[in-house]
Amino acid sequence: MSAPRPSKSPKAPEALFSEELLWYCVRARTKQEGGATRLLRSELGLEVFCPKIRFKRARSTGVAWVNEAMFPGYLFVRFVYPELYRRIAATSGVVKTLAFGGRPCVLDESIITDLRKHVADGETIEIASDIKEGEEVKVIEGPFLGVRALVTRVLPAGERVAILLNLLGQEREVEVSSRTVLPDVRHPLAG
Repeated sequence: MSAPRPSKSPKAPEALFSEELLWYCVRARTKQEGGATRLLRSELGLEVFCPKIRFKRARSTGVAWVNEAMFPGYLFVRFVYPELYRRIAATSGVVKTLAFGGRPCVLDESIITDLRKHVADGETIEIASDIKEGEEVKVIEGPFLGVRALVTRVLPAGERVAILLNLLGQEREVEVSSRTVLPDVRHPLAG
């Protein structure tokens, strides 16, 4: 005869988590980080950190400055988990609080502090669009507008660059002003 197994009493999820004010990683819907941040701040009065990057992107109308989340789809929110996790999950633009093994992902305060040291206005970092040799670029001005090319050389003082264009089935190296090209990347931090 085997010994009876101890019964596992179901505990409320709240009993498993800290009653302290801690930083958690919250998953937001794609491109809705800003709206979710505003709602969490205004409706729940929470401290939310959603670092953004500001960079130039080529558009059909020319160059535009773009602001995007540094960590697309994620926010950092400081709250007491058992008290607010349901209300946070019910907020428009929020998917859930990130969890591993059924436990919410708690962030050390030093991570947020370190990230904040690198942002200028509390949440935004401006990314320079320096052109480098071997980088793919998009021409944003002039007769080659909209063409993608490869930078073969950055000429002295960085005022001009040589780009490799495919013209009429042949590759040609052309020198253009460095102001007429932009790195062709969707998100500058996405290697």
